[in-house]
Amino acid sequence: MKKIYESDWGYTVVRAIADPYIHAAFTKIRYEGRENLPEAGAPIFSPNHCDALLDPLVVMAKDHEKMVFVARADIFNKPVIRKILTFFKIMPIHRVRDGFRNVLNAEDTIEKSIEVLNNLVPFCILPEGRHRSMHSLLPLGKGIARIACGADKTLEGRQHVYIVPIGCEYGDYYRYRASTLLVTIGKPIDVSAYLAAHAGRHEAVLLNDIRSMTAEAMKQLIVYIPDDEDYEATWELAKLLSGQIPERDLRGRFNANRAAAEKIGKLREAAPEKAKKLFENALDFTRARKRARISLHATYTKHPLAAALWRTLKTVVCLPVILAMALASLPAWIVGEKMAHDVKDRTFRNSFRCGVLIILWTLLLVVWAVVLFCTVKWYWALAALVLLIPAPMFTYQWVEQLRRCASSWRYLCNSRIRHWKNDLLNQLKTL
Repeated sequence: MKKIYESDWGYTVVRAIADPYIHAAFTKIRYEGRENLPEAGAPIFSPNHCDALLDPLVVMAKDHEKMVFVARADIFNKPVIRKILTFFKIMPIHRVRDGFRNVLNAEDTIEKSIEVLNNLVPFCILPEGRHRSMHSLLPLGKGIARIACGADKTLEGRQHVYIVPIGCEYGDYYRYRASTLLVTIGKPIDVSAYLAAHAGRHEAVLLNDIRSMTAEAMKQLIVYIPDDEDYEATWELAKLLSGQIPERDLRGRFNANRAAAEKIGKLREAAPEKAKKLFENALDFTRARKRARISLHATYTKHPLAAALWRTLKTVVCLPVILAMALASLPAWIVGEKMAHDVKDRTFRNSFRCGVLIILWTLLLVVWAVVLFCTVKWYWALAALVLLIPAPMFTYQWVEQLRRCASSWRYLCNSRIRHWKNDLLNQLKTL
């Protein structure tokens, strides 16, 4: 049987089709730190896990190189899903919380992971073990350190094993095609060099050290906010502060959010009572804003009337084109939304939308190509086909534009929320 890490022409073809869809799932995606990728050796990619299956997919789509992943075993329960995941070179890994009987299965996966690295195929593990839509980090599992140490032992110095930390910063976890994504590749941790320099230490100590180093490196690549009772207020305040920075300035937004989170964290330490009042005010604002169905995007503007009029104009002008695109891509759009809304875990919904479009919209494009080239002259058919390619993505983006347009008008008509937001900003600027 062909090994999961071996080359496969079918995988190569599907990757060539799937990667553009993965990029198109976002209004803007940016990869930084490519210069940190090891030029040789056995790399283990370690991204944070906050958006279900999209996390490994965006790591995979950074280049055209094949890569093997592990994902939690429970998502492999359905045979069709299992075949699709296996085709994309994703292996199931069982966790201790899945039950004692699955521990042996976990050992088997670790051995297969080490085999992948022995063949110098890039490997990716989501070390937090489960996804969580938060700008924070769960404690890392032991798996990544065990795989790294096991691979180093079997490679016997022929190649170095590296852990490459990756930070994925999503603009929004739930809005398909309406979110941005900044993927930052950190400096690799040379596991082989570390193990050689600390050869006398107990294995358990080495494993914990590697986990700690990896976690610390990952925290530096995301907007890290401690997961405590003040998390929601801190993130709301950070977004208010960074809202004046253009949405497509991903690095600028990231730096502003990090700086705001750090500033607020210092306030918690220096003046806990003052911070408590600020957090209570921020949470009350968040609840009031959501009750009024006003998105945070609507509050970023300094000129609410101009913003509402501009968004309305864009929404109306684009309507005829979007209607044509929506009708052309209707089957893919409806199936994707139906499957997404049948999933209870909201974080998985964008993964399903992306998967449906990769499969169904590609097939529909083939059907459209046959119809067009059989009914009109070839140059008109080619032009129409080129315009059709982004149809479902533009439809999703227009729906988000419509939502923001409605939110802008609600914000314009709600003076209480506007004054409240300005008061919060004034308080933040005095920190």
